[in-house]
Order: sequence, then structure tokens, then C-alpha cells
Amino acid sequence: MNQPIEPWSPYSLADSLPSRDRLTLTSAFGDLVELATEVYSYELYDIFNTPPDNGEDDVSRHLIELQAQVLSREFVHGRIETFARPLQGGDVEPLGMDKWEIDDPLPRFATGAFNAERWADPCALLTHRIFVDKAQFDRWPVARKAPGPLTDEEIEAVLDPQVRAARAIASRGEDLDQERLPASLTPAFRQPEFSSRLLTLREVEDLTTRKKSTIYELEKQGHFPRRLKLGASSRWYRHEVEAWLREQLDSQS
Repeated sequence: MNQPIEPWSPYSLADSLPSRDRLTLTSAFGDLVELATEVYSYELYDIFNTPPDNGEDDVSRHLIELQAQVLSREFVHGRIETFARPLQGGDVEPLGMDKWEIDDPLPRFATGAFNAERWADPCALLTHRIFVDKAQFDRWPVARKAPGPLTDEEIEAVLDPQVRAARAIASRGEDLDQERLPASLTPAFRQPEFSSRLLTLREVEDLTTRKKSTIYELEKQGHFPRRLKLGASSRWYRHEVEAWLREQLDSQS
């Protein structure tokens, strides 16, 4: 008899289920979520089991729901093929596009499975695991422009309209009156190393040797530089993170 799958629990486990030229739906969706929202797949279980509080997890849930809708549209239109296999193993068969004509795809992404007979009922006993064509899925993120994470230059432009204006002038080949520029618009912003002033989450993790949960908790306590949060993107100023690291080293000496 098939065992129930707790929603979002597959993302906390190492997903190595074999299927030739195919990925499990949970593996594919976990990769998409990490790419588009900077949320690690293993965090999904905690995010969806945290009570709503208008906090960080609520924002993450909304962004993840949007990604589920985006990916399910690819399935509905047949741009990425999906397949079904009995939970305990067996023949793999195509999962027709019509089987994705459902109002809310999120429960299906939460378990990576569905009921083959009552496929539109999210509460029905799960009977089949869902797989995704690996080659088609791998090509898809490359072909689409991700709507979530912003580049460092885009973030800087949103934060400071003067930066945006100065870049527009520079792109037209016009000269900037350096004496009238504010301090934030020194020629350094046009240098190649400008983008290195902003760090992604993974770069901060590598630099500090701290995990995301620790970084966010320290930030919440006021013991770590605050991030710049814009939509699905987070960035930290390098000089602030490096100053925090120096403080840590000084406190240990």
C-alpha cells in the first residue's frame, strides 16, 4: 500500500530516484526555486510550515507560488513534458497536458506526486510520482529571462535614481560634470569592479562561512549588516560584510 507523502518533505531529502533522462518534479522545482528566488530547496518544508506573520517566510511563499504557476504553464502548453510512475516503481507513462489543467498546482509541487485516477483532487491518496523531461527542463531556464533576481547594477539604480541618471548620460557618450556629482556618483561606479561591491547570498555564505539561516538570524538581532531586499533579490555591500569579518577576528584576538 502506498505511504502518504508529507507536503514539502521531499525537499528535505537527497533526491536520487532513478529515471532515465528524467528528473523528479520536486528536484526540478527545487532547482527553479533556488534560481529564481534565492530560497534553498531544503528550506521549503520550514517555510510552508511556519504560521503566517507578514514576515520573510510569507514573502518567500508568495514567490514560490508564482514559480509553481510559471512552471505548470510550461506543462499545460507541452513545452516541457511530464511523466507518471507508480510510487513503488513500474512503467513510466506520459502525463498528458490536460492533467495539468488544475486551479492550484502547488499541492502537486509540494509532494511531487498525484492520484492517477482522481488527478484533479489534491486530497486524493497519492499513487504516482511525477517526473520531468530533463533535457527540456535544462534548456528552459536558459531560454527564459528570469523575472526574480536583479543584477547588481539594476539594484543600485533602483536604490539611487541619480546612479540611473548618470548611467543613462554615460551610455549616450555625454560627459559628466564631475564637480557637480554627489559623492555616491564618483567615477568608481563605472569601473569594472563596481559589481563586486554587492554580494549575493551565496557569496556572503562563502565569505563568512555562515549558512543562510545564521546570517538572517544575526541580521534580525542587529549583529550583521542588513541586506538590500528587492523582490526576489538580496544583496549585501561587500565593505560592510568585510568590516563585520574584521570585527569578528578582532574579538577573537
